Amino acid sequence: MEIVSARDFRANQTNILTKALRGESVLLSSRIGMFKITPVTEEDSLTTRICKGLEQVKMIEEGKLPRRTIQDMLDEL
Repeated sequence: MEIVSARDFRANQTNILTKALRGESVLLSSRIGMFKITPVTEEDSLTTRICKGLEQVKMIEEGKLPRRTIQDMLDEL
């Protein structure tokens, strides 16, 4: 695990982000707290989540999934 200061991060962003991309643990230490630097996965991507939601809507319209109320969907969030 590597701990870098905000100053070091600004000076070496590419190297530090490359380490995180390779799966190495990187912590950023600043005056306001500690932060773990991790790459965004496909699962985290908003676009991916929207596409999955649209696929579910299509399946509901085709009768492959049961219809749900908006309240049911909000409860899942």
